[in-house]
Amino acid sequence: MTHSTWSQLSSQARGGPAKGTEMLRFKRSATAAAPSPPKLAKELRRIHFRRVVGYYLQKVISSSSWIFYVVGLLWLLLLPRDEFHHVAKVDENALLPGQTSKYFGDLDLWVATSYRDQIRTMGDPSKNVSGHAEFLEQEFRSFGLDASTQNFLHARHDEIVSGANSYAVFRAPRGDGTEAIVISAPWLLENGAVNAEGVSYVLAFAKFVTRFSHWAKDFIFLVTHPSPIGTQAWLEAYHGVQSDLSSWLQYDPLDRHGGVIHEAINLEFDGNGAYSAVGILVDGLNGLLPNADLVTTVVRCAQYEGLPVGIHNVVSPNKFDDNWSSYFHKADIILEYMKSQALGVPTASHALYARYHIEAMTVRGLHDVKGTQYPITGHQIGRAIESALRSLNNLLERLHHAYWFYIMPTAQSFIPLSVYIPPVILLSVTLVIESLVMWWASGDLHQSPPARPNLIEGTEVANHPADISAFNIRIRPLFLPVVTLVLCHAAGAIAFYLAPTVRFMALIGEVNPFNMAAAVVVVTATIYSFMIPTLQRMMEGSGASTRTTAPAWLILKCLGCAELGAALIALSTLNPSLSVFLAIPSVPAFLLARPTESHYRFLLNVAAVTLASPLGLLGIMSLWEGLDVAQGVAGKVVDGWTLYGAWLLPFICYVYWPMNMVANVIIGMEQ
Repeated sequence: MTHSTWSQLSSQARGGPAKGTEMLRFKRSATAAAPSPPKLAKELRRIHFRRVVGYYLQKVISSSSWIFYVVGLLWLLLLPRDEFHHVAKVDENALLPGQTSKYFGDLDLWVATSYRDQIRTMGDPSKNVSGHAEFLEQEFRSFGLDASTQNFLHARHDEIVSGANSYAVFRAPRGDGTEAIVISAPWLLENGAVNAEGVSYVLAFAKFVTRFSHWAKDFIFLVTHPSPIGTQAWLEAYHGVQSDLSSWLQYDPLDRHGGVIHEAINLEFDGNGAYSAVGILVDGLNGLLPNADLVTTVVRCAQYEGLPVGIHNVVSPNKFDDNWSSYFHKADIILEYMKSQALGVPTASHALYARYHIEAMTVRGLHDVKGTQYPITGHQIGRAIESALRSLNNLLERLHHAYWFYIMPTAQSFIPLSVYIPPVILLSVTLVIESLVMWWASGDLHQSPPARPNLIEGTEVANHPADISAFNIRIRPLFLPVVTLVLCHAAGAIAFYLAPTVRFMALIGEVNPFNMAAAVVVVTATIYSFMIPTLQRMMEGSGASTRTTAPAWLILKCLGCAELGAALIALSTLNPSLSVFLAIPSVPAFLLARPTESHYRFLLNVAAVTLASPLGLLGIMSLWEGLDVAQGVAGKVVDGWTLYGAWLLPFICYVYWPMNMVANVIIGMEQ
């Protein structure tokens, strides 16, 4: 080390000046210096620009949130057009529908016809449950099958009803007993008619399968009474669910078991005259759908045998007179399809299989269908069923290549998820966007564009407007809105627990439905028009806006829009049809809800919210389809929850109805 370097280090150690130290002091002094006035003005202009952009962006989004709702509606109206439809194809190549030799012949048809005539002479199964079950068990055993009967009891309103399920298991000669297919039929149809030909086909195929050795899956032949309660009792017992003595349904365990059930086909043919077509039912419990490959396979097998296939009792023609006739025809089918899916209650025995991840559907005979020319024969029906069973027998795995989410405008086409889910979400996302805008607006103290900072004349200093600060926001009151939400949800919970009692009173007690509906309206109106506002004032005043506090109704509406919008969007992934039917009336009603001094605006808001309520929707249904239909739908919704676990009733009572109450409370609050 040189002498000069050592001297420099020694001087720095003694505190003497050095070049590096002088540079450091210079930088610190420059940093500590106050910014010049022009830089302050530039910073104020930046803040002003940001607040102006935010202000107008908020206005644009708030005024354009309706666009999403309108686009969603228009998109839904376009779904019946052919451009949005895809031709149904079988994605699983191993199925090979209609590609096998069929052996269902005249002898098998004679067996089915003989059983049909014999079943007709046996009378109503409800009057002799044990006799009908014993008859089926004996016939199954005569074919060499493992047969048994499951007895069960279920509570029906004010009485205990007994039922019986007859079933038999065919062990596949080429299988290992790990996979099975169910062929089922109920004794009675939904309209009360005896399913004579459906049961006869089950017996005929139970005898038919024993003649061949090419089967690789077990077959389970099941006849239930009553249905679908009998189907639920059998499925729970088959999957090892033990009966609870305190439950409404008590059943015996099963003596016979097959493999894991992969598919199920339910047959409904009343045998009252010649059939003109076959129809399919696909929607299951809570709107769940079977794998599309199962539906397409059954439809293809029926078409290969010359059978017209319809959906919801309608057979679509191959050609239409014009585009408008095609549009309205398919729009009607889509509407019926979505109505059935939205309810989520079992429409036939196949609906309950979805709970156990079993692909199931119902095939039924249709009479006097418009557009068909010739009656179909039992020989065609038998060969179509055999062809479907042979196709499912080829597949040694679960169906997984195709899709589970679709809308069917015809039996031969579908609308995929990627086409119909965007409009469903657009209807509900309007509420989410509106909630974000209201939360943004509720914090602004000044509801006008902020003033622009200007330089003071003769100086380089800019003035500082009061509304330019980024910290200048209003207080958002949360206590009162949160308490209101809790009270409305509590009222919905009370309605949920009272629903079965009201249903029982309507069936057993001789109560006029109009009087009962009026009582429900009075109770509901008392809750959200008197009790909740009174509790609000007792807790935290009226919630009116002040100079520094946002109005409570704005925060309440913001939270309500966020909850309802998120709930409807989540529902669209489970039951899109229900999400559509609830979003169409509730979204505009909730957006219009606000306090107002105008009597006309007040009446408009009340009318919109009332029509969007569950009682309002039932009233619209009564005017559109009749009072009996509306009462039947209300009864199915309650029974669907108490009997089968359909969650439409809890969703209405815990989510939808409380949000409707919130909208009513908002209308009556102070600005």
